[in-house]
Amino acid sequence: MRIVDAGFLRSVTGIDQRKAIGLPEVCFIGRSNVGKSSLLNTLASRKIARVGATPGATRLINLYRIGCEWEGGRHEALFSDFPGFGFSKVSKVVYRSWQSMIEGYMKGNQWIRLVLWAFDIRRDFDELDHMLLEWLEENSLAFSLVLTKSDKEARGRAVQARQDFQRKLASHDVFLFSSKAGDGRKELLAHIRRSIG
Repeated sequence: MRIVDAGFLRSVTGIDQRKAIGLPEVCFIGRSNVGKSSLLNTLASRKIARVGATPGATRLINLYRIGCEWEGGRHEALFSDFPGFGFSKVSKVVYRSWQSMIEGYMKGNQWIRLVLWAFDIRRDFDELDHMLLEWLEENSLAFSLVLTKSDKEARGRAVQARQDFQRKLASHDVFLFSSKAGDGRKELLAHIRRSIG
């Protein structure tokens, strides 16, 4: 799969503002400051998402129209970038607000083909991450874990982290990704293509 054009479409707060767009969708979720916007930009090979220096820069669901090619044909998809959660000493009330937003958008969204959960490779799951994992599985949402900032770890440690998370998540795919080095881009694009194709 090759992305040939990509651009910002609109910001939304709920599913009603998206219903008229009949395109397969890939959702990007994760904590603040895990490199979610950089992940989007690296996949698209252009700057489409704003990269914030301050955690919590994304406050709405930002939609991007993606034009891609595979097997000689042109296809379109939607990438949705969700507000990050969990920065600073986030309360469960703040988390519940974030969860309410994704619930309202994702539940009943027939176009979602894949949820990509961006996760800093240097961290381990905590209570909020387990809550999100439980919610995704309860709602039967197809998701994969993308271990971002893999260049921050030695290669052997990064591979071991991937194996550890793969055991934890069992049937869900886990990817290593570095926006800085571009590692994992081709593998992740192939995964997206299989999901939306």
